[in-house]
Amino acid sequence: MSLHQDRNERDFEAPIVSVSLGLPAIFLFGGLERRDPARRVPLAHGDVAVWGGPARLAYHGVMPLDAGQHPVLGACRINLTFRKAG
Repeated sequence: MSLHQDRNERDFEAPIVSVSLGLPAIFLFGGLERRDPARRVPLAHGDVAVWGGPARLAYHGVMPLDAGQHPVLGACRINLTFRKAG
């Protein structure tokens, strides 16, 4: 998933919570401008990333996955993202 901001909400005070399951991934966490450099954060099965406050609108994404097999989920990655909708 390419770098993007989560801007669909009316209220940006609540953090974003992202849960990774399955294959490992590299999470990209950038700045408030798309051109800002992005940090690469490795994510493994069960990892949780939380960001809010001034970083709530930071650009973020996930690099393409490497081929592999997770012992439980097989050749996939599931991401559960929680954010305040209303």
